[in-house]
Amino acid sequence: MDYEKLHEIIRKPQTEEEKKLLIRCFKEGKKNGWASGDYDRADGNFIVEEDCLNENSISFIDNLNGLIAFFRQGNWCLGTGIIYKNLFFMEQTNGGSEWAIYEIKKNEIKSFESYSIKMVLDKKGGRKEFIEDLNKMLDGSYWE
Repeated sequence: MDYEKLHEIIRKPQTEEEKKLLIRCFKEGKKNGWASGDYDRADGNFIVEEDCLNENSISFIDNLNGLIAFFRQGNWCLGTGIIYKNLFFMEQTNGGSEWAIYEIKKNEIKSFESYSIKMVLDKKGGRKEFIEDLNKMLDGSYWE
């Protein structure tokens, strides 16, 4: 998928409710030291704010095919965040496709899982496996 098509899939918040949700996800994501830039890079330099989770690095995706296309693209920057239904996905390794997954509930956002999404999608039968896991995440049974 080319870059322009990909940016037709992701979108910024459109309502006040979505803007508030984005801020809630951002605040929860800042607790993740890897994605927030609180930990040093391997070369000993601190990560600058633009290269880690920030309010502009979080977007929304509205449909499953778009979500899968987004993750298949791979090589996302540290702190890239996607809100899909009641889940918040946040890249926690720079380009490594290791996503912290948060369940969004009415009064809280809970971190549950670290998931190697692109690795799952790239293997044979991976799309089906990802969709099955995603459905369990959406209904909460994945973490039971």
